[in-house]
Amino acid sequence: MFGRGNWAIVGLVKESLEDFSINLADPVRMAAASQLAAAAVASLYGGDATGINPYDAPRLDEKQELNLDQQTELARYAVAEQVDGTATPLPEEILAGSGYGRTVAAFQIHSQLPWFGLWAVYNEQKNASDLPSMKEQRSYVMLERPYKFLQPTDKRTVDDQTLDATAVSRTQVPVLLDFHLGRVYIESTNSKQIYSVIVSLNRLGAQIVPVAWNYPAHNWTEAILNRLYEGTQFRDEFKKRAEEAMRFKEKEIEKLEDREMEAIVSKFFSMTELSSGIWAGISGPSRIRIHDAAPPIAVSSPTMATTLLNLTEAAGVVTGAITMQESITITTKSGAERNIRRDIARFDLNDRINLTDVGAAMLRGFDMASHKKDVLREIRETRQVPAIPQFWGGWLHQMNNAVHTIEESFREVLELGGDEQGGIVPMQISGAAENAPTP
Repeated sequence: MFGRGNWAIVGLVKESLEDFSINLADPVRMAAASQLAAAAVASLYGGDATGINPYDAPRLDEKQELNLDQQTELARYAVAEQVDGTATPLPEEILAGSGYGRTVAAFQIHSQLPWFGLWAVYNEQKNASDLPSMKEQRSYVMLERPYKFLQPTDKRTVDDQTLDATAVSRTQVPVLLDFHLGRVYIESTNSKQIYSVIVSLNRLGAQIVPVAWNYPAHNWTEAILNRLYEGTQFRDEFKKRAEEAMRFKEKEIEKLEDREMEAIVSKFFSMTELSSGIWAGISGPSRIRIHDAAPPIAVSSPTMATTLLNLTEAAGVVTGAITMQESITITTKSGAERNIRRDIARFDLNDRINLTDVGAAMLRGFDMASHKKDVLREIRETRQVPAIPQFWGGWLHQMNNAVHTIEESFREVLELGGDEQGGIVPMQISGAAENAPTP
């Protein structure tokens, strides 16, 4: 978190806050939902399991050591509770431990707002050793030949005697819940992990709503990219930089004296100002289609994208990375004024913008570089480091603002009226699953 990453967004029923808060304060329920219990389940039963830790203690489960009997008791309880809710009580020696969060305060990241944060820990059984090399070694010892040269019956013998050595692999991702706006952010693109997080949140009383990016326009992701490109400003500057890139090596290209323009032509192949005052730049990785009958060409260089887009009248942008910016005027230490561009958000716009199988809208390649710079600047100026809840709360606040800016900017580009839905919307209401680009 706090850097470039991939986020899945799902809806959240605001009215489920009360049930969620009650469960967070229930030691028995939280013990069953904890990473402490999930690790025991994965280790003893050999299956995958997901548990949670508080946002400010990603390895809290390691503070409570369980003996084998306690692991067995906790794992048995967690499984029975999830299956039919008829588990027998847990021993007080487990409930009194410090290896899991069991208060609302342990997960709430803002004292006045219904914002919560946690780590979802995914425990998965994976091979702990390289099985092919183990089989090769056994073939040499038992049959004095490489495994590939064994007869089928001999291969089966070697396979049977080669134990599948496995271990629990631990992966954890941050999860942010905003009951005020009704959204959950999960930093993952893995459908299996995202679904497991949704199930865990549902068990704690947070009701999840499937959502998707959707706008009432045919092939709307391409439509947005090409409408932005049609409104590109600084076309002459982009073309000139593309021509220089064809003639010179990158280090031989002379940088522009105008620092703002140099930053634009070196990073983007399109830059469009919206009526809201927000600027939208398109950069790589992108795919460019020369004409309708041709397959799209993947490019990473902005100058190559410019060259391809100027080859034919029918050329267009299929996918691309969009950076939302605001242009502001600052006063330098010398008293002079100059314009700078501040990134609001960066993200990839393509046909994988939704994970319809789990009902999640995606933010791939998402970053808010200016947010990190602002936090570091504040630390330098005040000489005070924010508390962990402030880091999490600030990121959630800025992410909410960024998503809102993206939604409204897309509505503007597509020229939608006030009564037309568009943005991240519930799938079952808007039909987003039918109209959204396939993941």
